[in-house]
Amino acid sequence: MAIDGLNVQGLVRAHARSVLLAVACLLACSAARADLVVPSGGLLALASGVTDLACTDVVVAGTLQVNSGQLNNVRSLTIQPGGVIDGGSGTIQVAGNWTNSGTFNAGTGTVDFRDLCAFGNAVIMGSTTFSRASFVRSSGKNYVFAVGTTQTITALLEIAGPAGDPIQFRSSLPGQVAFIDLVNSGTQLIQHVGVTDVWATGQCLAPGQSNEGGGGNANNWFCGSGGGGAVTPIPAMDEAALIALAMLLAVSGLWFVRRAAARRKEAAAMRPETARDEDRP
Repeated sequence: MAIDGLNVQGLVRAHARSVLLAVACLLACSAARADLVVPSGGLLALASGVTDLACTDVVVAGTLQVNSGQLNNVRSLTIQPGGVIDGGSGTIQVAGNWTNSGTFNAGTGTVDFRDLCAFGNAVIMGSTTFSRASFVRSSGKNYVFAVGTTQTITALLEIAGPAGDPIQFRSSLPGQVAFIDLVNSGTQLIQHVGVTDVWATGQCLAPGQSNEGGGGNANNWFCGSGGGGAVTPIPAMDEAALIALAMLLAVSGLWFVRRAAARRKEAAAMRPETARDEDRP
């Protein structure tokens, strides 16, 4: 059918194709931006594949096996109660929050907290044992650890912020502490970090370095630097106090000598006369 020289049916078909293409595009884009969700009872194994989350979230209520694969550009990761992530030998890249209310089996894998997705301050919830944990940023950022939780690292702990804009580790409540435990066999690579209300319970962390911008209460960090570590100097006494202490020790010693001599005389006086006669030459 034609109206005023226009092919109406052709226009309708072209419009329909345009609508279908638009819908297909929207569906594809939505799929590409969807969170990765492993439901309860579900299993997802990455094998050696690479999965780019494009700054969306990972939520695990079932089982996620990383194997030797990679999860890149994860915005935030949540392990729900009953959920399990097996880290294998793979890598998980996280821009934002890490919430562990389930089970994380580290294997020999790596969790990289990276400068991705324009994500601001990140919160670490729940206690987790990592094999390799890496906090590397090109700009300063707060990593906030839930009070009372412990992050244990068995192989490598890496913390690196830029000079002049260091990474900050702090607890979720001022004055109350969270804990980081780098086991004695682990390795640390640390530079440019500030610490507030986070205690190291394994190795001393960042020995010889300074607390860059942190508020303190950083037990067992920066050992030997005076920056809040476990090394506590013994208070020194001035010269007058040392002289007084020496005189006190001398008087005490003299008193003990005289007391011992008096006791010997008393013992001799109590001995029988015959015994004293036998003592004469």
